[in-house]
Amino acid sequence: MGDNGTMMTGVESLRLPSAEVAAGYRAKGWWRDETFLDDLARAVATRPDHPALIAYEGDTPRTISYRELSELVERFAAALLSLGVGRGDVVAMYLPNVWQLTPLWLACGRIGAVGAAMFPSLEERELRFTLTTTEAPVCVSLDRIGDVDIAARVAAAAPDTVRHRVVIGTGSTADALDFTGYFLDTEHPAADPALALRPDEPAALVSTSGTSGRMKAVAHTSNTLYAAARAGAEPYGLGPDDVIVVPHPHLHMAGMTYGALMPLQLNATWLIYDRPHDMALLLDTVERHAVTWAYMAPGYLVDLVAAQRDRARDTRTLRRIVSGSAPLQPDLVESVRETFQVPVHALWGMTENAAVTMTRPDDPDDWATRSDGRAVPWMEVRIDAEDGEESGRLLVRGASQCLGYLHQRDVYDASLDGDWFDTGDIARPDGRGGIRIVGRRSDLIIRSDGLKLPVLLVEGLLARHPGIKELALVGYPDPAVPGAELCCAVVVPQGRPPTLAELHDTLAGTGCARAFWPDRVQFVWELPKNSVGKIQRAPLRRRLELAAAPR
Repeated sequence: MGDNGTMMTGVESLRLPSAEVAAGYRAKGWWRDETFLDDLARAVATRPDHPALIAYEGDTPRTISYRELSELVERFAAALLSLGVGRGDVVAMYLPNVWQLTPLWLACGRIGAVGAAMFPSLEERELRFTLTTTEAPVCVSLDRIGDVDIAARVAAAAPDTVRHRVVIGTGSTADALDFTGYFLDTEHPAADPALALRPDEPAALVSTSGTSGRMKAVAHTSNTLYAAARAGAEPYGLGPDDVIVVPHPHLHMAGMTYGALMPLQLNATWLIYDRPHDMALLLDTVERHAVTWAYMAPGYLVDLVAAQRDRARDTRTLRRIVSGSAPLQPDLVESVRETFQVPVHALWGMTENAAVTMTRPDDPDDWATRSDGRAVPWMEVRIDAEDGEESGRLLVRGASQCLGYLHQRDVYDASLDGDWFDTGDIARPDGRGGIRIVGRRSDLIIRSDGLKLPVLLVEGLLARHPGIKELALVGYPDPAVPGAELCCAVVVPQGRPPTLAELHDTLAGTGCARAFWPDRVQFVWELPKNSVGKIQRAPLRRRLELAAAPR
């Protein structure tokens, strides 16, 4: 285990901020000499009994004040130390939106450890990647989610580096340490304050779904996350009296940034649910707890409108809804405005930098359907277009940009153009100083909940099927959620064409997450290719879009 100066294994593969860059960001107020632990301490000093977290387990809420949250952080930190977690070690968290998540993440920072976020839809294959890459000695998971034995999945995926598997709940068949017994019911020696992470050290590793063919562990510091959290708050004037809800998984970038860290930085209140897609429950709690601000992908908004129209709640406290991950369609924005009498704002960002651009209160009411907004002051955007072209590749840089990908320095460096990060998206100017995303060079498929399907990875797994000669995964419009996509496997068969069920069985056998499986299969004699043999997806996509169009 490391001493007080040790950072995590593999830190040499990251681009740590230089003293000059850090000083410049601090001089402009974009970074600070504090962490989220200081935000917690400030809340304890000024409003100890204010609700920090209201967590729903089913229909039952649990309210945790800032004083109680601070006590939980100290208790969890002591428990991690007693498990042998040292400064620079990684604690893997494979959890849905449960109340234990936030104090556990803060406890990692309290002892100088790094929290590795693994969102619940990752399955055995993806878990193994993250646990192996991070060399985490401890992994905390739930016992079950529905019919799935989550703890058993972790046990099957865990490499030798995972010395302690800790489980919340008693419903798993796996042999593991009981979280309640060890973290809550057992006293451990207190942590030395000198162990706490410094603002510019790696603090979080966030798993991506591998949209370029390889999963990545994206590294952020407390300061890059602080800049990211500010991006969701400052354009909309949020403060300590706001109540914030983000139904997205809190171990994905949007959920972590706006659902947990932003309310903490504001000393505000945030709501979480163990049933994130239950929009009826979310609306009940908007009414019950006077929610003021919400972030959710378009797929959630569709269900939110339907649930409110089915049974109206008093949502007058809700002032703004912000959406990202997929384009907003005019009909959806109008439906939200008519149903809730609030505007919808568009936000664009990535796991690598969280929120970079967003539409603002002074934009036209329907601007979110035509723009992805203007950059926050601490982030810059650049459209690199060819001569005579309006659209071009989108590059960004600034204070919320990540440190890179753990153990994949070459992959991150390949995305850099000088000190600019190439996002892989194509954008054009929106006419008001902002951008509009018009394409994705990596041919992403974005589902209704904002999950990005890793096309190249899944294609490689499906290619193992003996009935497939060639294939391409192509997105097509999701009829239930405007702007979102479903996935079609376009297959050149070899012998008897495989059924969709057989493709699913092939992916299930590899441990690939169910969320990445295709929704339909279509057969062709050959795939369109360019002069160098690369598959051209655009013609396939147009064909599917035409087939999906209403007649």
